[in-house]
Amino acid sequence: MSGSHQNLRRLVRALRVKREWTQEQLAERAGVDYKYYQLFECALTAAPSLHFIERIAAVLGVKAWVLLCDDPALVEERTGIAPNKLPSKTKVGRPRKDRKDEGARTGNSQNFRKTTKASKPRRKERNVLSS
Repeated sequence: MSGSHQNLRRLVRALRVKREWTQEQLAERAGVDYKYYQLFECALTAAPSLHFIERIAAVLGVKAWVLLCDDPALVEERTGIAPNKLPSKTKVGRPRKDRKDEGARTGNSQNFRKTTKASKPRRKERNVLSS
């Protein structure tokens, strides 16, 4: 993976986050497949095509050459984002949930078990082999 492609991915992500768009919203507006865009942003694809970069750039309101530019001052002037201040690595996966809410969703909480048991009374087992 070339460094310029990594900078491209980080810049596109920063512009997307600046506009408060999700990956799905940006992909839909650009007319590209959501899953491909997701893989692109997470650096799990090969170098993107020029057509893909042009579509993403158009939606983000910049020219494609700005996304590919190696001059940090020029990129900052055109986008308002300093390339040297971009996050160094994109996190892969969903954001973590708060721990206090996690138990109720997964069934690992004691309170969740108590309410489940209370709402579903157990049937008494009969002894079939009684003599």
